[in-house]
Amino acid sequence: MTAWHNYALSVKNGDIPACKRLKQAINRYFIDLDNPIYYFDSEVVSKFISFSKVCPHVKGHLRAKPIELEPWQQFLFANLLGFKHVKTGLRKYRSAYVQVPRKNAKSTTAAILANWFLVMEKGQQDIYTAAVSRDQARIVFDDARQMAILSKPIKKRVTIQQHKVINPKQNSLLRPLASKAATIEGTNPSLSIVDEYHLHPDNSVYSALELGMGARPEGILFAITTAGSNTISACKQHYDYCCQILEGDEVNESQLVLIYELDDENEIDNPDLWIKANPNLDISVDRVALEDTIKKARGIPSQWVEMLTKRFNIWCNGATPWVNIGSWAECKADYSEDDLNGLDCYAGLDLSSTSDITSVCYSFPFETEVRLLTRHYIPEFQLNNVANKNREMYRKWVNQGWIRVTKGDCIDYDQIRDDILKDSEQFNIKLIGFDVWNATQLRTQLQNIGLDVEPFPQTYARYSPTSKTAEVFISRKRINHNGDPVLSWAVGNVVMETDANANIKPNKKKAANKIDPAVAFLMSFGTYLLEYGEVDINLSDEQKQALDEFKGIEL
Repeated sequence: MTAWHNYALSVKNGDIPACKRLKQAINRYFIDLDNPIYYFDSEVVSKFISFSKVCPHVKGHLRAKPIELEPWQQFLFANLLGFKHVKTGLRKYRSAYVQVPRKNAKSTTAAILANWFLVMEKGQQDIYTAAVSRDQARIVFDDARQMAILSKPIKKRVTIQQHKVINPKQNSLLRPLASKAATIEGTNPSLSIVDEYHLHPDNSVYSALELGMGARPEGILFAITTAGSNTISACKQHYDYCCQILEGDEVNESQLVLIYELDDENEIDNPDLWIKANPNLDISVDRVALEDTIKKARGIPSQWVEMLTKRFNIWCNGATPWVNIGSWAECKADYSEDDLNGLDCYAGLDLSSTSDITSVCYSFPFETEVRLLTRHYIPEFQLNNVANKNREMYRKWVNQGWIRVTKGDCIDYDQIRDDILKDSEQFNIKLIGFDVWNATQLRTQLQNIGLDVEPFPQTYARYSPTSKTAEVFISRKRINHNGDPVLSWAVGNVVMETDANANIKPNKKKAANKIDPAVAFLMSFGTYLLEYGEVDINLSDEQKQALDEFKGIEL
């Protein structure tokens, strides 16, 4: 049995701890093996693995020693190079997104692929390494170049220069590219390696490379990166898209996805699970050094996010996030709007933004839990505003039905009023929480049609107990949401500010992106708490009876 197939079986059987995304990739591999439109070229995969052994290590004490690909790396290249279309013989995958943390041999992995294309692929090849800067682009290039210098079989086939490596027999070329898209336009790459994709300020370089590959039927766009701390970056959006492919929500048979990450931040406390994010644990990733990094980050909060993103591949904002996004994801429940018909609810309106996203959230008491339903609004102008960095994401959510569009360049409060009135016919809206400084007219209009409103001051005194109770409810899965991606995105953006007495409230200025939907949720939940209280205690029927019968203590 081959190492890559045995690795897939070990993950599938649970012998190797694996994150959700890796399990999905493994499942995809087994499905493709049985798919009659593809065949698996084990010969070319074996040839690639043999080739990797003539690519030596280029750094440290292993320099000049042959590389032995680890099973996870073999699995990566088995998928990338092995699956081919039965009808055409062409490779299935034309692009790959590989996300692994630091010290897991990213550059080495990419450099081997670069040399394979330069020396072993048939026909003329143009191979480019691209990154956010020329120095970054040279990291993979220099590793590939050093491999060629140290490997006699490769060196005798290529001409090695300072800024490029040439295979004269096939007129193939390997070189690094500057980070600007303008320098890439007009190229015709057969292999494009995008290093540390998360650092790219936009998608221009990636798109230019992808466009340039159009004339290469066997071209591959290979992006390899760690997670980052910019949750609206082009890389994060591509990561989300790749996750949707693995989930089956999006279909793209030409996109390979291999993601190593922790499923939850709390898994950091279990060293046995570190391998979920670090496939090279105890090989190139030193366990003791990693443990020291964790201890240091615990003592220096400013380093915690850096450690989460770079060593465990957890996407988060530059500041410490309010809620663990993994815990929030676990609060997703299967219910529809119709399931909430006729139920009591408490509303929260964050109307502080008139020119961007604005939200109304309803909190429904449901047995021992609270179910959420959120409406989001965006002015039509913002969907095409080039100055709005979120416009592509907003357009996607509009098309999916998660955001409602109002005409013009400002939020139409009349539409929000009409929607709330319509909702009041479907739900029993007990109380609406309002920011006392915004939308006075809308508040008055809602009162005039018979709805009760309650001021929700934007103060520590109001937000701190609400936010801390929400944390408890989320950790205990007492809050339910319906998978609303806009609300989940906003919750992940929330950063809290703290006063001298450890009171907290959301800080819109420190957040990496919009938190308005999350603020609407907190206002809604806080309004719910006015009637239901802040204590999260589940009592059994016997405990409730005993409490009802309790008459006090006789002294």
